[in-house]
Amino acid sequence: METFEMLKQLLSNKTSETILASATMEDLRIDSLDLVEVLLTVEEQLGIVFEDEELLKLKTVQDVVDLVNSKI
Repeated sequence: METFEMLKQLLSNKTSETILASATMEDLRIDSLDLVEVLLTVEEQLGIVFEDEELLKLKTVQDVVDLVNSKI
């Protein structure tokens, strides 16, 4: 499954907003706890690990896609 589609599916459980790559977490009403829960699921599914410093830089869905793609 493409990274964006996987994240879109996971994020759709946390928001009713339309999920676009350019959307910010604020646009989607995704708070930091929701984002961490999504990223923990991604870590488990893909066997990757995110550093805390990396997570602080995530502003948009595309930022998350790029981070995930850099780890796989």
